[in-house]
Amino acid sequence: MESEVLVKQMDPGRKLKCEFLLLKVYHHLESNIFPNIPHGIYVTKASQYLGKLRKLDIIKKKLIKDNYCKVQDFMEAMNKFFHDPRREKLHLNQREFMENSKKVFAIQETN
Repeated sequence: MESEVLVKQMDPGRKLKCEFLLLKVYHHLESNIFPNIPHGIYVTKASQYLGKLRKLDIIKKKLIKDNYCKVQDFMEAMNKFFHDPRREKLHLNQREFMENSKKVFAIQETN
């Protein structure tokens, strides 16, 4: 059950799973966004995306420093990242992130 995973204390295994999920978001930005910015507006667009990367860096630093006591704390930080009004410009999909997190944490859907 999803809520059981979220309320568990962050241990090294859960932290590693969170790091993996974060890495997938970084990978999406760096492999799908930056190479596809048109040359003429690269500087302008890249600077917008760098702001998003800085937000991810903050989440990464908090994760490394064990500032997230529970998986839920990390997931809330990622939800804030995805709910940023400028998110749609990044072509990031929160639904995909949530599906990945369910796979990584082996969360089964219940009906």
